[in-house]
Amino acid sequence: MTRADEPVLITTAPPSPAAERRARERRYLITMGLRLVCFILAIVLFGVGQRLLAGFAVAGSLILPWVAVVAANAGPTRTATPAPSLYAKRKAAELESRPTPDE
Repeated sequence: MTRADEPVLITTAPPSPAAERRARERRYLITMGLRLVCFILAIVLFGVGQRLLAGFAVAGSLILPWVAVVAANAGPTRTATPAPSLYAKRKAAELESRPTPDE
């Protein structure tokens, strides 16, 4: 855990709420676009006589909305790794042995 007066590296900051929302919206739209492709493919395959493949496409178009909602509502992933500290790097550098002038 970091102290209050200790600076935190900017690379450890989580993405902004707006960026996180855009990423979730993008995942939702991609998944729903794939659902639309499955739906159209099911119609085309059924018309051509490929009923088994059309059945798989229908199943995909029925399952993908649930997947899209679950993926869009998933929050950011949490990592268990501690945040790196600027002071820890400085302390490690200070502890390195340096040759003295008389050596």
